[in-house]
Amino acid sequence: MTATQAMERSYSGEVRARIETTLGFRIAGKIVERRVDTGQAVKAGQVLARIDPTDAGLQATQAEAQRALAAADLARYRDLKAKNYISASALEARETAFKAADAQASLAKNQAAYTSLVADRAGVIGQVLAEPGQVVSVGQAVFRLVPDGEREIAIALPEGEVSTFKLGQAAEVSFWATSGATGKPLAGRLREISPVADPVTRTYAARVSLKDADPLLPLWMSAT
Repeated sequence: MTATQAMERSYSGEVRARIETTLGFRIAGKIVERRVDTGQAVKAGQVLARIDPTDAGLQATQAEAQRALAAADLARYRDLKAKNYISASALEARETAFKAADAQASLAKNQAAYTSLVADRAGVIGQVLAEPGQVVSVGQAVFRLVPDGEREIAIALPEGEVSTFKLGQAAEVSFWATSGATGKPLAGRLREISPVADPVTRTYAARVSLKDADPLLPLWMSAT
């Protein structure tokens, strides 16, 4: 089979995002609320889930109390230094202690804010990986987010034909939906071919990039 003949073959595929990201909490804890479901569109900054804020809140309160104590201690030592009752090194030690307590209080305040997991960009929830009641570790994936943006087509090439294709090869993509803009054929190019075959299907995963595609083209829609 020639390369020209290979280009004329048709393959079933689906619309995918070029980039997919996983989202997880920056602190460990027990999930107490999940606000979104698979397939739901979300906006940047939207709260997706929450973990129990009790421990983080207590740590923030404790750290703020330590900061206030260090601030009062520093003020007292500054007054003593003004009267030459203490050395400069003693005052510097209290200033250092205050800076450490202040930094710890700021860190604890940030940790308390991390009990809410928010979307870092607009997109669609592609997969939910954790549920309320589950205890998650730092960075453990809770959602798979498919950001709005560049779309491409995922297809599978048979092992007997994959060698006839070259990266950058032109392609034409049509959609099962025939109404509206999504029903019009789009120009594309073969962007990626996996060097390893799927162990079950014995096919090679490939991606076709789309030219001038709507960045909100519906995900997982059938394509040819």
